[in-house]
Amino acid sequence: MKQKMQQWLVRPQGKLGPLGLVVLLVAASLVTPLSLDMYTPAVPHMTEAFDTTAGTVNLTLVGYFLFFAVGLLVFGPLSDRYGRRPVLLAGVVTYTSASGLCALALDIEMLIVFRVVQALGAGAVSAVATAVVKDAFKVEKREAILSIVQVMFVVGPVLSPVVGALILQVFDWRMTFCALGAVGLFCCALAVLFEETLPQEERYRGTVLGSIGQLGAVAKNKGFSSFLAIVGLYNLPFMAYIAVGSYVYISFFGLSELEYSVFFAVAALLTAAGPFIWLKASRYVSARRFTGILLVAAALSGVAMLLAGELSPVLFCLTFLVFALTEACIRPYSTNILLSQQEGDTGAASSLINFAHTAIGCAGMLLAVLPWSSYVQGIGVLIVASMAFAGIGWIALLKSRIPLAGIKGASPSGQAAPLARDGRPGQGAVDASSRAKGSAR
Repeated sequence: MKQKMQQWLVRPQGKLGPLGLVVLLVAASLVTPLSLDMYTPAVPHMTEAFDTTAGTVNLTLVGYFLFFAVGLLVFGPLSDRYGRRPVLLAGVVTYTSASGLCALALDIEMLIVFRVVQALGAGAVSAVATAVVKDAFKVEKREAILSIVQVMFVVGPVLSPVVGALILQVFDWRMTFCALGAVGLFCCALAVLFEETLPQEERYRGTVLGSIGQLGAVAKNKGFSSFLAIVGLYNLPFMAYIAVGSYVYISFFGLSELEYSVFFAVAALLTAAGPFIWLKASRYVSARRFTGILLVAAALSGVAMLLAGELSPVLFCLTFLVFALTEACIRPYSTNILLSQQEGDTGAASSLINFAHTAIGCAGMLLAVLPWSSYVQGIGVLIVASMAFAGIGWIALLKSRIPLAGIKGASPSGQAAPLARDGRPGQGAVDASSRAKGSAR
């Protein structure tokens, strides 16, 4: 098995091996959902411990969200210039240290500052992890790896509050950050063994500011930006559910905290099947057709929630589960398609992908708490509206002349890419000219 997996890599990992690299990528993908959601059950306890307001404590969440996005935008492009390993190491060390400092915070101001530092480290880890998938794995194996990694993005936000609540059954809120520090230490151990996946000759050779400026170059790729906007809309109702799901189950349906945790856990476990549904379906249907099917199914799940979601917690959970499954199905191959739009500047592309998902998810959390007649209706409306916009955008993209590698049209950047011996697009061909320009800046 190990020898077979070794053939998946285009950049060998002598110390980690292919399985160890996958474990590192999975652990890195867990950092963000755990840091955002695992400590939310402890927020009331922190309000009492620091003798402050809920609004002030909420800055630990808002600050994390904001600076996580900053970290994504800064460190992904920097990894294109300096390599993945130094940025990954810096990110995990920063994250781990800040997690420990959060546990030792003496007042709420210190906690807010340490959360900001923690977020910057997490942003570096997330941006590099996505880029490494493209660097290290063969084209035909990327979707399988992304399916494993992306499961964490779906399951993590749902299971994290449950884990946090279990910790609080035995310990106080500080232990939550100790647990995050333990995750960081695990990532540190793996990151030390990680070997560079971006060779010197393939790195961006311009200035530091120029490397960050490559975000604009990637964003100008119309196929990349258009498809990212479409699939990113899935995050809006998904994060809205994360934001108000507890209110729906506990306040609206009158369930206990334990019953609420069970519904969350069951939904998470079933949703984890999404990426593997795509891997099975991809044998029989194209990504183009499957995307259309998923958009329709997601929209219908929103309609079903509006019609029957308020009748019982089971119906609410089932209607959301259909939507969550479509989101879990589309994530792996859409990420692979997005990464395929750029032969180079993978770190910048990775940053923009993660930043867009984060920003749209944040908007969903804000919209979730509007004065809806009920949160169930609110989530249903957001699902229907988001999928309607996504569907219109998808039809418009297919009818346009914008190329989208993997779906329609030409290779990345709309150019004809040279083929490798196996007939697949050659690595680094399209971006050679942009790197030459970068070195002259």
